[in-house]
Amino acid sequence: MAGAFARRLVREPLLHFAVLGAVLFVAYEWARPESAGRDRVVDIDRHALNRLQAQWEAQWRRPPTREELERLVDARVQEELLYREALAMGLDRGDAVVRRRLGQKLTIAWADLAALAVPDDAELATYYEAHRESYRSPAELTLSHRFFSRDRRGEEAETAAADALQRLQAGESVADDAFHGAKMLTLPNAQRLVGDFGTTFRDAVVAAAETGIGEWFGPVRSAYGWHLVRIHAYSTPRARPLAEVRDQVHLDWQRQEIEADRDRRLNALRDSYEVRVAPLAPSTSGPGTATDADTP
Repeated sequence: MAGAFARRLVREPLLHFAVLGAVLFVAYEWARPESAGRDRVVDIDRHALNRLQAQWEAQWRRPPTREELERLVDARVQEELLYREALAMGLDRGDAVVRRRLGQKLTIAWADLAALAVPDDAELATYYEAHRESYRSPAELTLSHRFFSRDRRGEEAETAAADALQRLQAGESVADDAFHGAKMLTLPNAQRLVGDFGTTFRDAVVAAAETGIGEWFGPVRSAYGWHLVRIHAYSTPRARPLAEVRDQVHLDWQRQEIEADRDRRLNALRDSYEVRVAPLAPSTSGPGTATDADTP
């Protein structure tokens, strides 16, 4: 009986898995290079303590107690120990998330270095001239409108709007339909009209604004029906001088320099490595057949 049980136990896959795991663990513990100068010191210095305290205060709006600080230190030590052992076991290799995160940290470090550059007046002026159109002040537009719904009035909506226009121009009040948006709008530019009213409405308003303001006009068609419009204020875009937008130009110049510096460093890295790519397999699908490569 005991012999049969032993034979069944020897054939058990779970036992094989457990034994293999134990062997690998023992081999790792025996082979890891502790004697080769591996750093076995975890140092939580005053700078690290200050950082832990600052993080706690930022979250809880008060300094930590001694017991809370001890728990923070224990957690930090545990994090460092697990991190070092994971690196020693090579657990970082082949992990796409770890690879991507390390790449992000490197590019952030490059950006921090590039951000230290300070442009002189000539560099800022050159950048400003090359991107002058980006620093034009937007047009400002204030209008009110009366709405006549195509859904509610059908084909009579345009006629009702035309009749109401005559009364408005005569100084009378009119009853119009409810609109899902405001009846008076102040916008940073006429392009914002497209989202609510459509391009036909936007074009009619801009054309009227450039010839004069203050009078009711229409009917103007939108995606919802017909409108009578009165423009109260309109200003065209204007070029802003460098002195007025200097801070924004500085930020934009810095952003461009950071991107250029990143590209230079990446190109230098590529030049310092020999990159080998296996031949790409030709597609076996016929014309017009979707493949994985066609899928976003």
